[in-house]
Amino acid sequence: MTPKQFRKIRERAGYSVDQLAAVLRISDGRSVRRWEDGSRKVSGPVSLIMSALEQGLLTGEDLLNL
Repeated sequence: MTPKQFRKIRERAGYSVDQLAAVLRISDGRSVRRWEDGSRKVSGPVSLIMSALEQGLLTGEDLLNL
């Protein structure tokens, strides 16, 4: 997943950087910002979650309730 794809999915899902971090259960938005600026590669599990969000297979609410 490219940084541009990642950001596009986040924005379409209506999340801020910090909101997405909370959904993904990471401590803060730094990792999200790094994924979006390309300084850090998006990990496989996060890539799968983002793809599921994009396809409507998961919602942020689903992830928060796990």
